[in-house]
Amino acid sequence: MSVEGKVAKILGKGEIVLNRGRSHGVRHGMLFEIFAPEGEEVWDPDTGETLGTVEDIKAKAEVTEVKEKLAVARISEASSPFGATGGAGFAEMQENLQRMFGQMFGEGVQIQGFGTTGGGPSDGPDLESLLGGPLEDITKVQVGDAAREIKQQRR
Repeated sequence: MSVEGKVAKILGKGEIVLNRGRSHGVRHGMLFEIFAPEGEEVWDPDTGETLGTVEDIKAKAEVTEVKEKLAVARISEASSPFGATGGAGFAEMQENLQRMFGQMFGEGVQIQGFGTTGGGPSDGPDLESLLGGPLEDITKVQVGDAAREIKQQRR
């Protein structure tokens, strides 16, 4: 039986809290897929009728910490407008965004919503204040999203 639950909290820096823990069978290293519980409606382009819903997998996450009733998981793969960005892919995207926005807004701008590649805080303006608010999480993972254990193939 696979473990199913929901995202209970977004911690930031690519971590989420699941509402399932040791008492539900969650173990360190388990993999989960995160998706919208209601699915995405699919319409027939010829008839205009609904064909039903499909799951839109938003991300995959690996459990890094397990407590009795909750687990912390790090998002390892995420769907985004920029394609799959996991691990090194996200770091590369962050560097590219920093370089691009530095050219657009000046070298003192730091992409704080994505973290920075430099040491400490910058004295210059940050991207969020230049754009008028916090940057949106590109993974689109939200509190309430469904989480389901991914069964790994045995070799």
